[in-house]
Amino acid sequence: MKFINKILVPTDFSDFSLAAMEYATSFSKIYDARITVFHVVENAPAFAFHSVDITSETVLCGAEEDREKELREFLANKLPKVKGIIPIVRRGNAAKEIVHFAEEEEFDVIIMATHGRTGFAHMLMGSIAESVVRYSSVPVMTVKPEEMQSGYVDEYDVEEQLHMNHYQ
Repeated sequence: MKFINKILVPTDFSDFSLAAMEYATSFSKIYDARITVFHVVENAPAFAFHSVDITSETVLCGAEEDREKELREFLANKLPKVKGIIPIVRRGNAAKEIVHFAEEEEFDVIIMATHGRTGFAHMLMGSIAESVVRYSSVPVMTVKPEEMQSGYVDEYDVEEQLHMNHYQ
């Protein structure tokens, strides 16, 4: 029997990621497992700062520090009763960093939310969850947002994602 000792929960601070935390918390209670909440600061495109004496590295370090603070506040505000969560912030490509960290730290499972994008928005934005599922050697449990659980896409969904308005 496989026991779960270490759970990784990637977050983007959205309410969707809280659904994944609910599952992680349940697994944590059943298996007495540790939860690590993981956030990735995406690398910014390279550009020059001509008017001030800062570099993109300085900006990214500041962003990483800001996200660490934001992650701690997110956990304190949204999950005040869940104790012992380990917050981690890294920098890079979100999907690659999640997979790398999970394998490097030998997590037993990754529990992550999907944003439920479909159709055109999914094609444009891609899916971090999809990439993690595809490339991770660690088992991945994806949690679909409640409002997207029907699985059906209708004309309204497509129009909303394309920001099309009907004027009558």
